[in-house]
Amino acid sequence: MRKFLLSLVLMGSALLGSNAVLAQATSWVPFEHKNGHVRIKVEVAGIESWAIIDSGSQLNGINLDFLEEHGLEFKSHSTIKVKGVYETKDRNIFKDIPTKILGLELNMELVGIDFGSSVTSLLIGAPVLNQFVVQFDYPNSRLRFANPGTFNLRDISNLEMRAQDGTGKPLVKVNLNGESDRWFLLDTGSSGGLMMPRNVVTSHDWLEKYPIETGMSMGVNGMAPVETFLMPTVGFGPFVLENVKVTLPAEGSPIEFGEGSRDLGTRMRGVQISGLVGYDLLKHFVLTIDYRNGEGHIYVPK
Repeated sequence: MRKFLLSLVLMGSALLGSNAVLAQATSWVPFEHKNGHVRIKVEVAGIESWAIIDSGSQLNGINLDFLEEHGLEFKSHSTIKVKGVYETKDRNIFKDIPTKILGLELNMELVGIDFGSSVTSLLIGAPVLNQFVVQFDYPNSRLRFANPGTFNLRDISNLEMRAQDGTGKPLVKVNLNGESDRWFLLDTGSSGGLMMPRNVVTSHDWLEKYPIETGMSMGVNGMAPVETFLMPTVGFGPFVLENVKVTLPAEGSPIEFGEGSRDLGTRMRGVQISGLVGYDLLKHFVLTIDYRNGEGHIYVPK
């Protein structure tokens, strides 16, 4: 673990080096949209592949299909319970996996998970992302990393955000159709617009008000039947978006976004996560997130 944390520090030093375009910020790195996921080019064991950048993940992962496709085997020294949207599974932890991310060579500790095509090797989550402020320019398909404080988000923040106590997950307040303000997990690894538990949707009778479609949705641990509809308006920071796609589990299908939490040192009660904010909503904006301090900013580029 000490080697892994040291690698993160070295990664930060390399990322914030001589190519910075702002003080303490990296150059823009191009990313690809694939099924709503943000992906960047990386190497694993010398093999070029893709990594998903997932702000909603509490782990860094290695795709088991990628390992099988290329005949790669690494030592597993322990297991961990991984809680996905639909179910929880025991997963192996592999150590000393040689990777190359944004030009920096690392030996990483990664959790073995399943997430689609074998051309995708890595899932990069909170253990890396919470070291930085990360800026996603969705319209221009690029991102960059910066040291905390680089963008002075405390003064310019226009998203009501907080870091969930205990997990550090970035939570953002969203207005649903002018009827309800709720906390959502800001999830750059989610391909949908909004994903919500069924009880939130039925409490507003939205299934009776709007046309419903059915389908299947894939999470990190499996697939589940879902229903979708279009929410007439969604308030996100200073913007109001129209006809946002909402996904909810089909009746009887499990779904979980995380436990409520209590803020240490305050009298505020813990917040309940009411869903996920994903790509179909975020794709309109330049999004800047300070994971450590729970601050964010969005704007629409010209």
